[in-house]
Amino acid sequence: MSHEMPPAGGDELPEVDEVLAAALTAQGAPGVRALGLLRDARRILTGGFLQRPAEVAESCLRGAADALLSLPGAPVAVGLKSAAAGLLAAVDDLPAPGTAGASDAPAAAPATNESAAALACPVPDGETDAADGAGPDGAGRAGRARVREAAEVLRGQLQRPGGYHRTRAAGIAERLMGVVLGSAQERALDVWGEVYGKTSGTLHGNAADPARAASLYAEVLAAARELLVPLPGRAARVLELAALTDPGEKEARELAGWADPRAEAYFFRSGPAAAWLEVLNEHAPHLLLADEAAGVWPAAPFLEHLAAVAPQAARPWLAGHAVQLVAAGPYALGALLRLADAGVLAPAGVRLLLPYVTASSPAQAPDEEASLSRRMAASWAGNLPMAARDGDWLFVVEELLKDTVDIGHAGYLAFETARRRARANHEPLPELTEVLQREWAARLPEHDITGLLRELVVTVHGAAGGPFRWARPARYALAGLLRRDIEAPVKNPWHPYVDLDEVRVLDARVFLGPVLDMGPLLARAVLDLAAADAAAGVPLAERMRAWPRITAADAHLHDRVLAAHLAAHPPAADTDSAGAGEWWERAVEATVRLLAGRPTPEGARLAALVLDTCPPERAGLDQRARAALGPAPAADEIDQTLTADADPDQSSGRIEPLASWLRVWNWSPVLPAPLLTDFAPLLAALHRLKPTGPPDPRTAARPHSRHDTVVALEDLLELAAAAGPLAAAAALAGAPDAGADGYARVLQRLVRANPAAWTADVPQVLAALALPELCAFYLAATATAARHPDAFPTGPAEAVLAALTLSRALPAPASPHVPDAAEFAGRAWSGLLSVVWRTGGDLDGDLPAVLDRLRGLAEPLTRPAAPPPPASSPATSAPNTAGPADDKAGGEEEELPAGLLDTHPAVLALDCLLDYAAGQAIKDGQMPGDVLRLVADVLAARSGDEAVASVIGAHLPLLHRRATAFTAAHPELYALDPQRPSPAAAWLDRGRSDPLLLAALDRGQLLAAVRANVYGAASRVAFALLLEEPANLLGDPADTWRELAAGPDGPAAVSHLFLPLAFPLQGRPRAGDTGPDPAAPAPEDIARAWWTAALEADLPPGALAGAGWFTLSALTDEVWLPLARRSAEHTPAQDNADKVAARAAGHPRSPDALLLAAHLLTRPAPGPLYDADVRRHARTLLQATAALPEAERPAETEQLRRALVEAGEVDLAQTTAAG
Repeated sequence: MSHEMPPAGGDELPEVDEVLAAALTAQGAPGVRALGLLRDARRILTGGFLQRPAEVAESCLRGAADALLSLPGAPVAVGLKSAAAGLLAAVDDLPAPGTAGASDAPAAAPATNESAAALACPVPDGETDAADGAGPDGAGRAGRARVREAAEVLRGQLQRPGGYHRTRAAGIAERLMGVVLGSAQERALDVWGEVYGKTSGTLHGNAADPARAASLYAEVLAAARELLVPLPGRAARVLELAALTDPGEKEARELAGWADPRAEAYFFRSGPAAAWLEVLNEHAPHLLLADEAAGVWPAAPFLEHLAAVAPQAARPWLAGHAVQLVAAGPYALGALLRLADAGVLAPAGVRLLLPYVTASSPAQAPDEEASLSRRMAASWAGNLPMAARDGDWLFVVEELLKDTVDIGHAGYLAFETARRRARANHEPLPELTEVLQREWAARLPEHDITGLLRELVVTVHGAAGGPFRWARPARYALAGLLRRDIEAPVKNPWHPYVDLDEVRVLDARVFLGPVLDMGPLLARAVLDLAAADAAAGVPLAERMRAWPRITAADAHLHDRVLAAHLAAHPPAADTDSAGAGEWWERAVEATVRLLAGRPTPEGARLAALVLDTCPPERAGLDQRARAALGPAPAADEIDQTLTADADPDQSSGRIEPLASWLRVWNWSPVLPAPLLTDFAPLLAALHRLKPTGPPDPRTAARPHSRHDTVVALEDLLELAAAAGPLAAAAALAGAPDAGADGYARVLQRLVRANPAAWTADVPQVLAALALPELCAFYLAATATAARHPDAFPTGPAEAVLAALTLSRALPAPASPHVPDAAEFAGRAWSGLLSVVWRTGGDLDGDLPAVLDRLRGLAEPLTRPAAPPPPASSPATSAPNTAGPADDKAGGEEEELPAGLLDTHPAVLALDCLLDYAAGQAIKDGQMPGDVLRLVADVLAARSGDEAVASVIGAHLPLLHRRATAFTAAHPELYALDPQRPSPAAAWLDRGRSDPLLLAALDRGQLLAAVRANVYGAASRVAFALLLEEPANLLGDPADTWRELAAGPDGPAAVSHLFLPLAFPLQGRPRAGDTGPDPAAPAPEDIARAWWTAALEADLPPGALAGAGWFTLSALTDEVWLPLARRSAEHTPAQDNADKVAARAAGHPRSPDALLLAAHLLTRPAPGPLYDADVRRHARTLLQATAALPEAERPAETEQLRRALVEAGEVDLAQTTAAG
């Protein structure tokens, strides 16, 4: 049948062909009725035996349309009548004038067009409050809102009539096609409203024109074909239009009439001729635009195709439509940026996209997509040829870098906010890198940041056609970026180890690692551009024209940047006098200003250069330098101020006059002798305090790791070997940095080198170490070495008691990220006691004392958590010590806050007591009553505390076996509440396998935990089921699946259990491998039984998506294929669908594989990536099957081919019989 519009009347009217007739008949009685009416209409229009054939034919067409739009799938739609009725109902519900309640007006009242229009108009701002105040509880406000909503619906119907019929047709189309229609398809369905509009006049007595009736017949025939004929039946025409090289208006309008988004997507994806762009732009421009409601741009592949084959045709169209397109969302933005990278969107067009590039990502967007548009824009900026770079390109680069600066500071602001909140709530302080990783998800990665800066610098002097016209704006841009970074509300000072000469931007091979501070990079870029300017002969004044922007934000930083540039580019011998004079003028002024502050590497290099090479005509420099350094102190003032314990490197140097003296001390390595003459007594005194002298300020100090120590490990090892542990301990205590974190590692190595010597006399070593930090590090090291057979020749009791005493004296651990002395002390006694309990060792009569101290540490857990301080009160630190209550003054009881760390001494003490009780239970058959009473008190006070629940949960299996009376009296041990920590939940997450304990949990709560996806619950249950330990844990499998699916989020809950059932079965056997012993119920057999039960449990749609994980299992293909096929038949959108399709693709002779792939293609697809991956593997399977001899080709091949065509692979329909 031809799709072309026929001339009016006569025998040239198209007939209803077999394809359309079959499609109509397939719809049942309404379709059969429509088929008859369509055929009658043609007979009437071509017969010539009626007086008024046109009116009769249009009546038939109206009847056919009524029959078709009454098919299943047509939703309850809004039309003019229903919209007007809704508005009137909303008006009737308004409170009557002068009343406070609902209106008593009649249920329906006539309304004129004028009154309806008035109601549809927006309410003036001045009238809103009066309306909102009418009636109790905002009755007036709610009524007014309802009127507005109803008026908007009516206004939409008036602006675009036919919505009732269009909506009904769209519902039918989506049911039959299995896809959501886009705006272009909904526009194509406007034909149904037009049919109703034209035929309504005829039905109400108007005359009908034969030509119009014939045209209307052809429209209804074409619309019915688009609505009802499956895509394989329309594929031939789709392929014809896609291959057309000289389309015209007729073809454009035909394409605009397509109601199938799959056909449209294939057409644009197939690379149509460039002539289509002009034709569609003139006759169906909406097809080229993005669908804002759906957030997609179907024509994007066509434009990307044109970018490669006809860029001159795409450029002007894109330039005029970029802003309109990008409003559709991220998908359109990404396509436009790809087109820009292909060279068909000019920098001016990319500039218009910037607000969308730097906009916040949707909350549900994955982290890896948060910075995608920024990365694409940065890639475009870096790849754009030099000759094409202009002011718009510069603007884009500058804005991307501004955005990077702003996001960087927003991350630090979020970190400071999180720190304040944590202190106020007595919570662990956040980790900087964790906060920044979350807050900086949208920020450009480091290589893009340096890449943009590099491109900005090299572009100014890199154009082959001459100088960059926007060189001065580029200088201002870089200076402005540095100022923006300086003026941020949360600004961290530059690290003292920064030396701008060591920062690299221009060398792309240098990997900088994470860029935590943009300032040095921006300053380096400013310097690199100035250096390029200097090499190009740009005068000094022009190079630094934009630098006052930096001065306005931070004068000292400006001088630092200025010093770096001046020192790197002194006047050459052939420099004219004016240029040299300007350099010296700026250099002298900068040097004088720099000498008044602490030296920086850049300033020190410039000062050394200027003071050493100052020409005679600038003899006043020495005097100005002395004034900047300040007056030299008298000898008696030096003696009074500099005490023997003063440290030139410590912060005490910030107090005057010591601050000024130490400034001279720090500058002294680069100052000439005449400037230091008056300061000789001061420098001599400081040299006595620090014989090594000050470091050279021209070189930045190197950063120190927290593991670095002044006293080297090798020296201590030699000393311990020669003079014994006490000598090494004394050396540690006398180190300048004694107590530094690095000594924890040092002591670990020392004790490990000779455990017997270091643990022979613990009190003596502790006395030699002296400092609590060193003692904690040492005791933790002895706990690590406790497993050595030579360790603790006299027993560990002294070390345990010392560690417990130290824990009571130290503040509780403050951070979960960086261990402190308190955490090391806790590690010491908990580690030592763990070895003692596990090995059955004794504590030589010290056991009662140890137990008493452990109970004292754990006793605060028997009281409820301390309430958080009120929001108005200043944040205070956590309790100072972890000691027991009886250490407090006057009967004061310690109250611990909620949310304790698992390293808190109270939590560790509870864990150790339970370990002790476990050992006693194994020895005596029962757990000590005092420990059980303590646990009962802790449960009563803090059962919802996560750290406490974790400790008790780790010992729950033993409690369940050895303390049955206790556990029977405390059912809260077994409670599973997804919203609250509990011992049972902690055991499910991290505990050892215990079938008896698992069987003791409430079945309903266990299934609720699986349904809520409580971490560990589904895995624990799945492993128990696969091993049948305990047997019959959940009862009948089919009943279990039904119960899981019956609760909230039922389909997802089923998938939660499917995933762990499949994962232990990974490692699919290869061909020829022997199977498991059939006499034993292998885990594979159990998993298959549960999978089969799920298939037979009549679960709700979507519930079997998790069966897709079985594609990675060890089930053989003979077992897997039928089950996977049935699962996909029930739930086409399978998890892991691409791998399911890939595994099926390896079996071209299997009917199950073909049907499995076909089911996976059943609409709707969960997303475009799913669709593309599954289609690729399904095509591979079809091609492999088609290559088989016809006798070996399964009959299901055509079913897969048809499914692929229905999924949008229209070209595969070329070998499919029509219909």
